[in-house]
Amino acid sequence: MQRKMTGWMMGMAAAAMSLGVPAAHAAGASPVMMTKMQHRYFVHHSFGFPRIFYRFHPGPHWDVMNAAALHLTAAQISQEKKLVIGIMQGTKQDIMALQKAYRQYRVEARLPSPSIRALEQDVHAVGRAQADLASVMIPYHIKGYRLLNAAQQELYHHLAAQNWSHMVAMMRHQISPMPHPG
Repeated sequence: MQRKMTGWMMGMAAAAMSLGVPAAHAAGASPVMMTKMQHRYFVHHSFGFPRIFYRFHPGPHWDVMNAAALHLTAAQISQEKKLVIGIMQGTKQDIMALQKAYRQYRVEARLPSPSIRALEQDVHAVGRAQADLASVMIPYHIKGYRLLNAAQQELYHHLAAQNWSHMVAMMRHQISPMPHPG
């Protein structure tokens, strides 16, 4: 267990550093902070997952967070929580695979006279790893949705649309320029 945790922490530190977080900060980050960094890394490397897919299928974590509004049963909540764990594990693995592909690409690119074929293979490996990361959540989100009955699914669509509108409004607020002092 300790070996797995250490590997995960190293992978997350690498992901954090790729986002511009200094190594010293990444190494001392709490599990909550590491999860946030993992989420940001996913969003950055997921081929538009949030705006294209998440807006319609916010997934099992969102389902659990909205359990009361969706009228989820205890059994549904339990199943949704298992899907959340699967997402987290799959995302961690795919982030580490993408980081490994990038490392290999960087090593090859730094050579004085790199092989064209090797560089092309490295670029394709990065692309495959990024595609894997972008698609890791899709089955879990769809499986979570399929746990809902027809009435819950109707509510889900209504709440998901509201959720997306709220997220867009928040993004606009964060992106808007600061007022000029003075």
